[in-house]
Amino acid sequence: MGKGYSVLRFLLPLVVIVIGGYVARHAFSEGMQTVIAAQPGPAKPESETFTPLPGCQLDAKLQYANPLQCRMETRAAGDEYPLVFHAKPIKSMTKAQSETASGWFQLAVFAVPLSLIVAALFGFLLFRLPSGE
Repeated sequence: MGKGYSVLRFLLPLVVIVIGGYVARHAFSEGMQTVIAAQPGPAKPESETFTPLPGCQLDAKLQYANPLQCRMETRAAGDEYPLVFHAKPIKSMTKAQSETASGWFQLAVFAVPLSLIVAALFGFLLFRLPSGE
């Protein structure tokens, strides 16, 4: 139990830590996929008719014929021609999807600390055992 056993003492805790890192990475990836799958698909675009304001007509050089009148009409139009568009809130996910995603994220959070604890336990037990030399 000489040289191979001493290498095992250092290698086994390291392997446990690396496995914990991969488990955390996979669990986070699965949780994100669950969250993304719960999102609704892109909305189908609706065809809207756009009627320009009378003061915002373009001339032959593709410039406003009367920019000040266009600005005044745009401000007067108010909500009909909003300058800032707000996204509608997305639909919430189902309870089952929420619980699944929550479980994956909890596993991702605790995978590395648990692997460190297991590695420390293996290290402690391996170093407590006699080396046989």
